[in-house]
Amino acid sequence: MATKIPTEILIKILNNVQSSHSTQDLYSSLLVNRIWCKITIPILWELTLGQECCMDDEELSKKALCIRTYISCMDTRAKTLLTQNGFDLSSSLPQATFDYPSFTHKIIIDNLVYFVSIYSQQIIGSDQDNYIITKSRILFREICKLIINRCKFLDSFKMAGVPKFSYNVLNHSDLIGSILKLPSAPKVFKKLESFTSMIEDHESIYPLYKSLALICDNILNIDLKFNTPYQIRLLARLISVQKRLENLSVVTFSNQDYDSLLWAIISQKETLKILRLKLVSYCQFEQKSSPIGQFTSLQELYIEGSHSFHDSDCLYLTSSFTKLSSFHYFRSVYPYTRYPQEFIIKILETANNNLKNIYLDIYPTITSDIFSTILNYCIKITKLTLRNLSHEQVIAIFNNNFNELRRFSFDCGGEKEFDANKLLCKMAENIPESLETIEIRMIYGAPWIFSADSLRKLFEGWCCKGGRNKKVIIKRTEQTPLFILSDEHSKVIEEYGVQFDFKLY
Repeated sequence: MATKIPTEILIKILNNVQSSHSTQDLYSSLLVNRIWCKITIPILWELTLGQECCMDDEELSKKALCIRTYISCMDTRAKTLLTQNGFDLSSSLPQATFDYPSFTHKIIIDNLVYFVSIYSQQIIGSDQDNYIITKSRILFREICKLIINRCKFLDSFKMAGVPKFSYNVLNHSDLIGSILKLPSAPKVFKKLESFTSMIEDHESIYPLYKSLALICDNILNIDLKFNTPYQIRLLARLISVQKRLENLSVVTFSNQDYDSLLWAIISQKETLKILRLKLVSYCQFEQKSSPIGQFTSLQELYIEGSHSFHDSDCLYLTSSFTKLSSFHYFRSVYPYTRYPQEFIIKILETANNNLKNIYLDIYPTITSDIFSTILNYCIKITKLTLRNLSHEQVIAIFNNNFNELRRFSFDCGGEKEFDANKLLCKMAENIPESLETIEIRMIYGAPWIFSADSLRKLFEGWCCKGGRNKKVIIKRTEQTPLFILSDEHSKVIEEYGVQFDFKLY
C-alpha cells in the first residue's frame, strides 16, 4: 500500500519545487491526484504574476492565458462591462474551479500589463493600437480590482518598466498609481515585504508612493530607481517609515536632493543588512549636529558608479560602518571621475577584521595607500577581488600571510607585456594554505604565456598546502587571444588534480 505523505510535509516539498523563473516541475504534480492538485494550484497561481518572465513571444502568449482564467472568476457586473467593450468571453469558463485571484501574493505589475495587452489583441481582434490600448486599460482595471478584493495579502509588489512594453506601461501608469485607492488595498498591502520600483518617473505614480508610505511600515526589501528630485523625496519618505528594512538598493539618474535620501538610509541604521548604491552623489549631504551612530546590522555595502564621497561630511559617515563583512566598490561610469580614496580607506580601517569579502574596481589603478590599508587592516579576508594591480602588488598579497584567504581574483591592468613565468614562481613561494581558488583576469592585450614548468612550481607550492581541492580560473574577453594549453600543461594539471577552467568575462 502506498505511503500517504502528510499534507503539511507535501506543502513544504512542493513549495521547494517552485522557482521564481520556472514552474514546469510543478505542473506534473497537478496530475498525481486530487490532493496534490489542490495543494499545487495555490503555489502555481502565487507565481503567475510574480514570476520573472522571459521575453519570448510564444511563451508570453501562453502565460497571457491566465487572463482568461481571471475573467472566469469575475462577477456578472465586470463580465458585462468587458462584453460591452468588445471582449469576446466565449473562451472563458462561466465559473472557475478555484478562487485563483485569492492565491495571488506576488505581483510584477509589468506581467499584468504584458498579459492584458497580449490577451486584448487576441480577443478583440483589432489592428488599431489606440483602440486596443483603451480596451486594455479597462481589462487591466478590472483584474486589479478582482485581485485586490479577493487576495488576503501581498508580500511582493514590483514595477520594472521593461522597454519592450514601456509604451503600454506608461499608458497604465495612472491606473497603477490608483491601485491603493481601492477599498481593500490598505489591508492587502499592509503585509508587503518586498517593493521594487524601476518604472520611469511619472506624476500619476506619485499617489502610489504616498499611499505606500502611509500603509506599509514593515517592508524588508526595497529596490528603487530615481529619476527626479520629487521622486527621491517621496521614496525617501517610504524608506524612513520602515521598522525592519534589511535590504535596500538605490539607482538614481537625478543630480539633486540626495540629502533626504541619505538621511532616510541613516534612519534604518539599526536594521539594514545590505545597502547597494549606484550612480549616487552626496555632494549636497548636510551633516547634522547629532551623531549618526553605528549601522549595527549592516554587513554588505555595494557602491557603483557613484561619486562625491570624498566630501568631508561623507567621510564622517564611514565611522558608522563597523560591522561590514563585505565591501564592493565599482568605478564610476565616467572614467576621469575622481574616486574617493580617503572614503574607501576609512571604510577599510573602520571594518578592518570584520571584512571577509572585498571587491575593488578602481580606475586607473589601486593606489599604494588603499593597497597598504588592505594589507594592514583586512587580515581576516576570505574573498579578495582587486582590479588593475601591479605585479608587485600581486606578490605582496601572497607575502602578507592572509591565513584565511580562500579566493583571490585579480588582473594586472596596465602591464600588457611581462614575464608570467616569473610571476607564477613568485606566487608559489608564499601561497596561503587556505587558498582554494585563483582567478586571473586576462582582459588587456596579449594573453599570459607561461611554461608547464612554471605551472608545476605554482602547483607544488600550492597543492602541498591543504590538499588537492584547488581551482584556477582564467577569465578573458572575446578580444583577448586564448592561450592554448599544451600536452605538457595538461599533464601537470592532471598530475596535481587542479581544476583548470577558461571563461569569458
